[in-house]
Amino acid sequence: MKLFTRCFSLLAIWMLPSLLATATTITVQVGDNFYQGPSGTSTITLTTSDVLTFEYAGYSSHPTASASTPAAWATFPMNSTATKKTFPANTFAPGSYPFFCTIHGSPTGGMGGTLIVTATPTAALDPRLASAVLNVFPNPSRGQITVQLNQKPGIDYKLRLSNIIGQEIRTVALRPELTPAGLPLDLSDLRTGMYFYSLLVDGKVVSTKRLVLQN
Repeated sequence: MKLFTRCFSLLAIWMLPSLLATATTITVQVGDNFYQGPSGTSTITLTTSDVLTFEYAGYSSHPTASASTPAAWATFPMNSTATKKTFPANTFAPGSYPFFCTIHGSPTGGMGGTLIVTATPTAALDPRLASAVLNVFPNPSRGQITVQLNQKPGIDYKLRLSNIIGQEIRTVALRPELTPAGLPLDLSDLRTGMYFYSLLVDGKVVSTKRLVLQN
């Protein structure tokens, strides 16, 4: 158990910078001779704090290679058995990263696309956001936790639970009637391990903390 906890702690420290940012998942559909991002084109724009996912949409096989120098990633398969490839937040530095299908394209044409990565914008934190404090206890927990939050009316508060690679596991609305005693929350259906819980105020992440679930 000590070794298990230590390994998760080290991984969590490595992942924490990306979890602290407001991460959005950008999905690229990979289909019959096309790559298509949220804009409907093969030019995909994202920030350094976004999660990038290539998702197989069917029709043939599309091994996807980086055309950057040096390569931004090792060529990965996209087919009926390898349907998804995810790059966590902060994988790419700001810049332009062309890519292509090694069967239906080349570095200079055919089936391909370009990632345009920009730095995550920073802004001064609204005082009303900075004043919100979220606590979860007990921690570590065996699945039954209590959520406490000092709230103000007229603001949308949510708790977002993520795993150690930044994938969202659950989001819970924190209503104004939350009492000082706290809101009970059952996480006993989740696997043992380390998670991160974030406080979202009007859709913005204002804090992220660690939560450990035990058997």
